Amino acid sequence: MKNTKTIIAAVACVVTVLTTTISVMALGSDAEEVKSKTQAKPAQTEHTNVKIEEEVVELTLSKTKVSGTEGKTFTLKHETNSDEKVTYRSTDKKVATVNNKGTVELKGEGNAKIVAETEGAKAVCKVNVDPIPGNMITDSEMASIASEIGCQVDYAYDESTVMCSAYSFAYAYYQVTGTAISPGSVWYDGCTWDGGSYLHCGSEENMLATIKEEIDNNRACVGLLSMDSSATHYVTFYGYTGNGDTLSDFQILDPWEGNLTTGAGYGYSYDGCDVVVIN
Repeated sequence: MKNTKTIIAAVACVVTVLTTTISVMALGSDAEEVKSKTQAKPAQTEHTNVKIEEEVVELTLSKTKVSGTEGKTFTLKHETNSDEKVTYRSTDKKVATVNNKGTVELKGEGNAKIVAETEGAKAVCKVNVDPIPGNMITDSEMASIASEIGCQVDYAYDESTVMCSAYSFAYAYYQVTGTAISPGSVWYDGCTWDGGSYLHCGSEENMLATIKEEIDNNRACVGLLSMDSSATHYVTFYGYTGNGDTLSDFQILDPWEGNLTTGAGYGYSYDGCDVVVIN
């Protein structure tokens, strides 16, 4: 049932009394009719109260407050008793944008309001966009580390001093501890690392979540990826964009020639979703 509000309106009613015509016959030889005289009673005004029911338009949103980091999206749902279209707008498109379906994208740090409107009714969702913590480790910092430590120049996997795992760990160790070490000094035996912990995450989702947690704490880490169907490759993870939900969101330092790139060109290792964190 639609909500209504009752308005009591005073209505003035004008009542006019019909005029009365009186014809007078003059006495006399000619029996001449005297002009009719018309009398009219003055109009009378009466007041009465009339009830007028007017529909109250209601509009609500599924969320009234949202916080998140740049790149996050969510969809607002509305409820209304109006048959008219509900429109959406953002008070600051640099912070958040919204389309006509209520889908909101967080664009940049700051505060904004998403406003829904229909037939004069209005509903608001407050939006707060936080900075991405994963951006604390900069490209220049990792490039400097790669320049000092050196990079992998040989695919000879039987030699620890040139292996991708040794260089990747040395990069992460330097970033976390501030100490430069020789790549050959941190080669692992089985799953034991000198100064790090080897984690079997069990799934791609858990692997990315583990890496994100390290990066959010300003700590680079090592991940095992796949270059093709037959080769695995260790790289150093140091940042991410958006929500960090996919491998392509992550920024990595590849020990092969010390390249700064993203995870877009890699796949998950068939050996497992493994991460090495610095102790």
